[in-house]
Amino acid sequence: MEKNNGKIVAVVALAIAVVALSVGFAAFAATLTIDSNATIKANDAFSENVNYTGTPACYYTGGTTAAEGSTAGTASAKSWSGVKVALSDDHKSVTCEADVLNASEYVAYLRQISIGSALTCASKGTGDAAATNADTICGTVSATVEVGTDTHSFTTTTATAKTNTTGSIAAAGTQKVKLTIAYTSTAKPDGDIDITVPTISLLYKTNAS
Repeated sequence: MEKNNGKIVAVVALAIAVVALSVGFAAFAATLTIDSNATIKANDAFSENVNYTGTPACYYTGGTTAAEGSTAGTASAKSWSGVKVALSDDHKSVTCEADVLNASEYVAYLRQISIGSALTCASKGTGDAAATNADTICGTVSATVEVGTDTHSFTTTTATAKTNTTGSIAAAGTQKVKLTIAYTSTAKPDGDIDITVPTISLLYKTNAS
């Protein structure tokens, strides 16, 4: 049942019989009916109560060592922004984490992980400062979102949303969201390369299907 869109309609019909007149007249009767309906609107206590919380952090993927040169940004309300990671040939993968709090009375089901567009990747410098092997390395970059049991990756050529999600956050519960930015090329970058990850969206609803 989709509780946040649910409504209860109550229809009440009243039949009222008017007392008969009996002073030398035949009895008369009238039936009056009242048709009415009422809608109980669900208080939108769901969407306003599913938000980021706490202080995000970035680590070298697979461990708990803080990623040098990386910034986890800020996470509050509906936005986790300002994430910047520094990758190198020594550390090709960085994972940043933030928490989502479901302060509502409903279970929050993750229904979709989507991204605005594919990742972009190119040499940061120009001329002699340009990375000559940027195309080789950019072909292996990815941004992977992990939310509970759901994992989905985006690349410079793939921006398809994941809709067959199965995760959820219990009422008054929290769940960790992980964003891993990485490249797998064995080529050593010979210049700085910029990777831009467009806005990634997590869609939560109160129904699981």
